[in-house]
Amino acid sequence: MGRHLRPLLFAGILALASAGAVDAHEVRQIGNYEFVVGFIGEPVFTGDKSGLEFFVTKGGTSIDGLETTLVAAVIYGDAQRDLPLTASPSRPGAYESVFIPTSAGPYTFHISGSIEGNPIDTSFTSSPTGFGEVEELAAGQFPIQFPAPADLAADARRGRDAAAQMPVALALAAAGTILGLAALGVALAGRRRGAG
Repeated sequence: MGRHLRPLLFAGILALASAGAVDAHEVRQIGNYEFVVGFIGEPVFTGDKSGLEFFVTKGGTSIDGLETTLVAAVIYGDAQRDLPLTASPSRPGAYESVFIPTSAGPYTFHISGSIEGNPIDTSFTSSPTGFGEVEELAAGQFPIQFPAPADLAADARRGRDAAAQMPVALALAAAGTILGLAALGVALAGRRRGAG
């Protein structure tokens, strides 16, 4: 292969790789702008370093500077967290906010603010037709599957609750033993009196 073709081949491979990285993202037209939204590094498992990743273009041209005019939040069930946006230094029109999802299931990214003076207020929720949901860590483990962090936390909570009940159980057992010994003492004393 010629020396001059190698850089072109490498650039083509990089383009295909980055296109594959956003294949699992949701693509939506909002006014004059195309949003491509999803998780960083899909598929994502609980405990993975991931976060919000999105790209904005207008007529095929990347829109830069949106980290100052847009705000984002992540929502899971009743929990919500603001996501500070950072522009990608190497990819024009790309923005991200890193966090670690700790529960499996659907997440919603809410993006609002303005682009070129136009108001934006939209949400993207993971789904089979959009970007992928966060999966349990065990789903990607091989050959041994470890318990999910939520299961470990529940086991630890049960252990802590059981440990908190231990002094009460020991006190009741001690009281029962003392009462039993006292009753035995009374019975023996009564027997001696009856024998005497």
